[in-house]
Amino acid sequence: MVSRVPIWIANTVLSSFLFFCIMFFLVSNENKKLHLAYHKLNDPHYANFATIQEIIRVKNKFPILYQCHYTFSLEDGTSVESSESIPYEIYKKLKLGDSIQIASIETSFFGRKLALSKIKNNTESPPLLENLERFFRGGVSLFAILSGLSLLLRAWGLQSRTYPSLQK
Repeated sequence: MVSRVPIWIANTVLSSFLFFCIMFFLVSNENKKLHLAYHKLNDPHYANFATIQEIIRVKNKFPILYQCHYTFSLEDGTSVESSESIPYEIYKKLKLGDSIQIASIETSFFGRKLALSKIKNNTESPPLLENLERFFRGGVSLFAILSGLSLLLRAWGLQSRTYPSLQK
């Protein structure tokens, strides 16, 4: 006789699969919106100036990267602090307290306002939501496999109950 999967296990795996699908869909859409907003920063309309607060070398990274912290103001006058990774070529030109040209835009992220900024001529890509999207993609694939297995075992279990073997 084929072993059956209890219905509560199959339902839990299926509901986990649905949860991961919904979360992957939400995170993927927000990541796409952030990428579109980040690519808009290349437009000269969003030019702004910022003041450098701190520059730190990122340890154990190759090629050598630096982290630059700067403050800038939005259109409504609020002051925002931001940080981003910069390569050595940009680092050579910067000093603490200098004014630098950036591009900034205000966007929404899961319903909250968010200020995106980028130092002009910086080619480093920001770590937006790729890791979270990758996590939910892995969860979707894992629970898709588990859902398929549990439904397959559940179907075999019901088949063995419906058509019992003729063994005595």
